[in-house]
Amino acid sequence: MIPNGLVEELILLSNTAKEDGRRYPRKRFLYARLNHLLHETRQFVGIAGLRGTGKTILLRQLAAELDHAFYVSADTFPPGINIFDLSRLLFESFGVRYLMVDEIHAISGWQGQLKKIYDFSDLRIIFTSSSSLELSEGRHDLSRRLTLELLPLFSFREYLSFKKGIEIPTISMDDLLGNFRSLYQTVYSYEPDFREFCFLGALPACLQSPLPSVITAVVEKVVQKDMLTAGKLSQEDMLNIKSALLFMARAGGEGISYSSLSRNLGITKYKAQQYVSLMQSASLITIVLPYGANVLPEPKILFAPALRVNLAQGSDQDRLIGAIREEFFVHHLKGAGFTLNYLKSLRGQKLPDYIVFYRKRKIIFEIGGAGKGPAQFKGIAEKEKHILTQPGSSNGIPLILTGFLW
Repeated sequence: MIPNGLVEELILLSNTAKEDGRRYPRKRFLYARLNHLLHETRQFVGIAGLRGTGKTILLRQLAAELDHAFYVSADTFPPGINIFDLSRLLFESFGVRYLMVDEIHAISGWQGQLKKIYDFSDLRIIFTSSSSLELSEGRHDLSRRLTLELLPLFSFREYLSFKKGIEIPTISMDDLLGNFRSLYQTVYSYEPDFREFCFLGALPACLQSPLPSVITAVVEKVVQKDMLTAGKLSQEDMLNIKSALLFMARAGGEGISYSSLSRNLGITKYKAQQYVSLMQSASLITIVLPYGANVLPEPKILFAPALRVNLAQGSDQDRLIGAIREEFFVHHLKGAGFTLNYLKSLRGQKLPDYIVFYRKRKIIFEIGGAGKGPAQFKGIAEKEKHILTQPGSSNGIPLILTGFLW
């Protein structure tokens, strides 16, 4: 039973949330897809992603623009409120057709309640959670009833759209490889924005508050709240994960493996794998596996853009620039849907950085500064080999062009 007083309060809060949504005319690029899914599919839609990516604002924008929509924030519910009973009341008595539920993880047993709504109602639901870990688990429970969409950190292209109001078309991989000189002439003036993007700007929450404390607060909440709850971890695990993040951030992109984490933190290799899996599910890191069948399957562990510098706590930023460039590359290639691996030799000799699979082609990329040369391509059999440089130079393809793939 839903108390009348609560319904009146929720209506007031929903109207206020819609007004807030109208205050933000610029929308994340994911907005159009979410709108399409709500109109064209039967499935419910869940929005996952790191804290601070703008999930709440996105939900309020949708509520403001859709007819017969209603917004609720589950963390304002009193104990014992059943989302199934509430949805039925809103559907039957108020004509609600779209229900936006923010912070759905605050509702105990939300997965089972959503199943009932899906099976016994025509109401469409889109929901968010600040805990990506909870949504990942919920996806398995809801199975065919749910489409889970990731709201990523900004791409470089989307960052320029929000930060400067500059709209630049996407570029294709074919144009990146074959037409990079003329393309670079149109975007080279944004080369100085690379540093701001990688140090703070990739996280949407930093648009209004460009402070390192915003990023460290996001990571702290992910570790202390999301991982502690969803991962069922101990306080000792929390301390180990914080130590792991600091160690990985300061180490740069090389030499980080399950074995090195185990050795440096004094934990088992199994624990190291568990921690890395949780950090990946929470959208703090991304992992890239090595290419080839005869190499150890140790992943390359990279941070989401803008996290490394702020977690490294005063480490020499110039020493971290190689890892930062790689994170920019991987973030944009994966965001555009490409499959890639890093290259690892059996004998430990230095190889080019990545192999990308594109239309039955294998393309080798080496990433570095403006003076980067082709020395590491020696002995590489693949025909397509490219150097990506930052800042852009005549030695290769400017790295920032990958920031416009999506």
